[in-house]
Amino acid sequence: MKILASFFVWLELVGLGVWLGGMLTLGALVAPAIFDIVRPNEMAGETMSLVFRKFNAGLVYVCIVLIAIGFLGKWFLGPKRERSRWVEGGVLTVMILSGIYMGAVLSPRLQDLRQIKMSDPSNTAAVVEFNRKHRASEQLFTVNMLLGLAVLWMNSGTAVADRKETG
Repeated sequence: MKILASFFVWLELVGLGVWLGGMLTLGALVAPAIFDIVRPNEMAGETMSLVFRKFNAGLVYVCIVLIAIGFLGKWFLGPKRERSRWVEGGVLTVMILSGIYMGAVLSPRLQDLRQIKMSDPSNTAAVVEFNRKHRASEQLFTVNMLLGLAVLWMNSGTAVADRKETG
């Protein structure tokens, strides 16, 4: 059972690592590079929109499944750490729900608003809504990254405690 519990921990950490790595890579490397290289800015925005849509609609969902299966397996098979598991589960739930919201709701709406804004730049309502939703998207992205780092930190603490228990 211990090997299976370790496998589920590993599965959760792989999902978290890929998701966080993708967010860090896109946010810290790809987006700044695209906006520095591609002109005009609308073209760079369209390029990044495509990249984020692919990331949110594909890779993030795979990571969510890995994280959910890993956490649930760890919950049922791993050492019982009631409070820390509840906290970790709550943080993961918020992270997963906001990831699904970004991929299924926010990203398509931003794409629609981007198209409206590009076809009719004088449509101030679309521009204002786009800017507001884009800011919300950036904030959710940042919060998800911080939550993911918190879960990794929580797992590092329980890994040390598990090692002490097993001697």
